[in-house]
Amino acid sequence: MNYRKLIRDSFKNYLEHNSSLDNLIKVSNNILLKSSVHPQILIKDDIYVLEYISNTSNHNRLLSILAIEFIKLLSSEKFKYLKKCDNHKCSLYFIDTSKNHSRRWCSMDICGNRSKVNSFSKRKKVKE
Repeated sequence: MNYRKLIRDSFKNYLEHNSSLDNLIKVSNNILLKSSVHPQILIKDDIYVLEYISNTSNHNRLLSILAIEFIKLLSSEKFKYLKKCDNHKCSLYFIDTSKNHSRRWCSMDICGNRSKVNSFSKRKKVKE
């Protein structure tokens, strides 16, 4: 099973076709059922930090943490702001945390900049 691909495909179908996330939730819950990862509060540099502790292999630990973070995202108020990057060559999804939720790109430094450069070049060619 490729959990990353399942997440990406599920998000795509959810946004484009208003599809259910039931299969992704089922797989995530199964990962968590088999997981021996548990949250624990630790003190690091006089700050309380939530960490996930495990006695299993690193692969299972990472998969479990990814499932935990997905479930936390899904159950948060922010999930309704899930968007796909407007750059058609980009496969990333992001949570739009802008004030009016009008963000279009996963990253202004990469995809947003490329889009603005392309728009500028097109406008410049039209004027010439």
